Formats: sequence, C-alpha cells, structure tokens
Amino acid sequence: MLDLITSQFSLPGKAVKIRRFGPGLINDTYLCEVDVGGKPRNYILQRINASVFTHPQQVMQNIEAVTAHIAKRLRAEGVLDPSLVTPGLVLTRSGHSFLLDGSGDCWRMFPFIEAGMVFDTVQDNKHAYELGRGLGRFQSLVSDLPTDSLHDTLPGFHFTPHALAEYDRALTADVKKRAAGIVKENAFIDRRRPLAPLLTDLIASKELPLRVVHNDPKVNNIMVHRESREALCMLDLDTVKPGLVHFDFGDCVRSATNPAGEDAQDLEAVAIDLSLFEAVTEGYLREARAFLTNKELEMLPWSVKVITFELGLRFLADYLRGDIYFKTTYQTHNLHRARVQFKLLESIETVEKNMVLLFS
Repeated sequence: MLDLITSQFSLPGKAVKIRRFGPGLINDTYLCEVDVGGKPRNYILQRINASVFTHPQQVMQNIEAVTAHIAKRLRAEGVLDPSLVTPGLVLTRSGHSFLLDGSGDCWRMFPFIEAGMVFDTVQDNKHAYELGRGLGRFQSLVSDLPTDSLHDTLPGFHFTPHALAEYDRALTADVKKRAAGIVKENAFIDRRRPLAPLLTDLIASKELPLRVVHNDPKVNNIMVHRESREALCMLDLDTVKPGLVHFDFGDCVRSATNPAGEDAQDLEAVAIDLSLFEAVTEGYLREARAFLTNKELEMLPWSVKVITFELGLRFLADYLRGDIYFKTTYQTHNLHRARVQFKLLESIETVEKNMVLLFS
C-alpha cells in the first residue's frame, strides 16, 4: 500500500525503500528513500491522525499557506532551495498538497532535511539560545502572514480560561471519584485563578494582537544544523494557527528550562534554570523584537507562568476524567505530571522579578 501511496506524489524518482521513522506518537511517519539517477534522496511520508486532527484538510491548507509563505520570504533573502532548510510540501501528481486514499485517510510528504537534527532535551545554554532564536525566526517569517488566511483547527487550544473551566467541570463531575485526593492541588489552583485570563483578556481589549503561531514549540520541534548546531527551522506544523506569540514563547521556555522534565520523579529537582531562561530569551528577542509591540514584550515573562499553570490544569483535569487524553503508564501519571507543573510554577514565582528585568 505504501508503494501505491508514494507513487502518487511528484517524486524525482522511484521509492526503493520505505520504513517507519520516529516514535510516531500521533501521526504515522515513514522515511522514503528515492532513487534519483542512482543517488538516494530521502523524503518523509505521513498519514495524519484524524482522531486528533478532525479536519485534516484544514490542517493541510494551513501548512500549505505557512510553508509557501516562509519559502517566499527565504527566497527573497537569497535562499535558492528553501526545502533544504525548512519544511516544504511535495505535491501530488494532480497538484494537491495532500492525498486522500480509498479509506479517507489523509497523506502528505516533505523533503527530508538532511542538514538538520533534533534533541529531546536541552543540551546546554548555546542550544537553549538557538531554541529561542529558532522560535523567534519562525514567528518573524510569518509575522506578515494574515491570520484570516488560516483555519482555527484547534478551537479553545491555549485559551487558559477554557482550560480552567474544563478543570472545574471535571472536578464537579468527579467521574472517577478522584477529587478527594487532590485537595492540596485544588487549593493551589484556587489561589492562582487570576492567572487564567491574564493574557486572553488582552485579546478582547485588542492590547495583544493575534498572529500566526506554532502552538507546540517543544525542544524536539526546533531543528538545529547538524554541524553548526544553529537553529534551522520549526517542525511539526500541524498545530499552526492564529494565536498569541506568548503561548509559543512561554511553552518553549517551559519545555527548555526545567532540566528535570515533565515526568521528573523527584519533585524537589523541578525548577526553572534562570541561565537557560536567559539564553532562550536572548535568542528569541534577537529575531522577534523587531516585529513585537511594546505590550507584547511587556507580557512575555508572564506568559511562562500562564502556560505552566494551563498545562497543570490540563493534566489534572484529565486525571479527574480518567486519563482520556494524555497517554499514561500508571494510574496517577497525570496527577504526577500536574504536580510537576505546579512545582515548576512555584519555582517561576520565586524568580519572576529577575525574569521581568530581561525585558526592561
């Protein structure tokens, strides 16, 4: 079947080898080796998980718009072949950006970026700097792309009042009778409820503009050059849609500056590393400062608290509902994840004055 799928894309030769690639937690991903005049060239083939992305054609329309816009910007800067340094779609033989098979599954293909590599965790301060710079570079390249040209493929995603309301509903329903075991966590949330609308209220007042954002800028979604280790591009564009730059920045910081990780077994080891935060911020502002408004800059340090609070809410709500969204490996996994985020938030609160100073 995979041979038939690949034959319907406009490849420069015949696919001679196809194998599974990467962990495949959401989409089915394959590495395709294509014979081009006796030389191998690699491509990434993916089947979109329709249970996660219920409107895969809209996802692809967003990706098509974003990749075409970035390629145009890069060519204007003198990059002859943008597909070597940023994701670019391979069209089908009928000229479409995706393929629907006989079962209704949606497939797409990208050239494999040979010069790039990704890490699951931050390696050092230089890597942290490049993570921030990679995110800022992406946002800068799409800063002139109108938000109304994209679909909102994930309504309510990174809208913290929605996450708080979902938590409250899960707590009230208590379908798994777990509420009695989270008294301490619930009190923690109640003391921080004002965090939820801190950013989103500024959308309604038009103090913060909606922009095209990535929405999932974790460490392994930011590719670096294999040799220089400088940022190359953002990967995994399925979540790209209109939103606030703050949720991108905050989530990048949250992912990159807690060396203990989201599943840290020792809660005492969970803390924000201020030197990593400074490195991410310096790299990010190098690329993003030119297009951000003063209000956007002012609110960036607060975004780290908001997104950490939001993710803790999501983990805890899922725990109360019976772990129906996040994959777990033991019964209290989501509860522990929530505790990690809340411990990280406490750590952020102790150094937030230092964080704010970097933006003054």
